Amino acid sequence: MKKYKVIKKLLIIITVLTITAGIALFSLISGEKVKYIGYSQNKTWEASIEKSGKTSIGPNYFLNLYYRGNKENEKKTVIKRLTLFIDGRKYEEDKDYHLSEYTGEKLEGGGTGEDHIQTFEYMPENEVIGHEITVEAAWKTDHESYKEKFKLKRIHWYD
Repeated sequence: MKKYKVIKKLLIIITVLTITAGIALFSLISGEKVKYIGYSQNKTWEASIEKSGKTSIGPNYFLNLYYRGNKENEKKTVIKRLTLFIDGRKYEEDKDYHLSEYTGEKLEGGGTGEDHIQTFEYMPENEVIGHEITVEAAWKTDHESYKEKFKLKRIHWYD
């Protein structure tokens, strides 16, 4: 009878360890979402590159840019140019982004507006993962122009 209790306890422990190891292994294989994050020197900007859920053309990434500066200036700020550097290769976007459209405020018809700019979509995974990534933002607030360049660093899902 004592042998039976010991075997039963061992089977329970082995089952729990097997399930835990299986979940951990599954997370490592399928759940790794590589992400790059960076902040401008004066913390006005936060940028991240994340994996897209749109995989019809294969794994791809996009850039999110968040304004973390003075809220009073947010509605008066216009991004004039966004530049993405991947291993020194330059990708530019000269579209004007009016931050007044990206405040995350509630919309009249219901819902909430975007609180960040999403751009440089459909970057192939092999051009992002393992490369040095830098973002440069050039913007205007009132009649003053500014420019900041900052690096993004790789963050793993377990960090």
